[in-house]
Amino acid sequence: MIKKLVAEFYGTFILVFVGVGSIVYGLASNLLGVAVAFGMGVAIAIFSLGHISGAHFNPAVSLGMYVSKRLTLKELLGYIAAQTLGGILAVLIFMLTKPIDAFVTLGENGFTAPTTVGMVLLFELVLTFILVFTILTTSKKPALQPFMAIIVGVSLIGLILVGGPVSGASLNPVRSLAPALFAGSTALSQVWVYLLAPLLGGALAGLIHRFVEV
Repeated sequence: MIKKLVAEFYGTFILVFVGVGSIVYGLASNLLGVAVAFGMGVAIAIFSLGHISGAHFNPAVSLGMYVSKRLTLKELLGYIAAQTLGGILAVLIFMLTKPIDAFVTLGENGFTAPTTVGMVLLFELVLTFILVFTILTTSKKPALQPFMAIIVGVSLIGLILVGGPVSGASLNPVRSLAPALFAGSTALSQVWVYLLAPLLGGALAGLIHRFVEV
């Protein structure tokens, strides 16, 4: 269990460090670049750590696994704690390596009018559902397991390209929470949306997968 938690901690750190780091250090206005960075970040983490913990690196994925009876409650809580700490450490390093007043952004998610809370909730729920359901189905097929890093990485790139202009395409509560904790202000007041919607999407994916068993 300790090895699994360390893997989830470090894997989430990699995902946030590479993905959010691409925004922090200059790609904030380049959606394709950010999407590719997140895809590469998750691919690196899966390639290096997937055999240890199952490569969740996302509380929504872990919740989907729990709902589909592929993770115990103890593992779920441990995974989420490890993932959260890994994400926070990544953002902390951003802050330690560059003065806060020099940042245009910390990679936090947020939205402004005419985008509404309802639009963000719907988009984040649907995007996360697609991601988690894809992971749940493909990870059960032995022939596809060697390609999970590519499958998840490419899926994440595509979903971010679709959802980025509307919701910011978080699809991961830790990816949003970690920057918001340091950015504060509007990001922190809106972060509940980016916590709730992905978790609902992950839970729904787990529930449907449990009964469909694709």
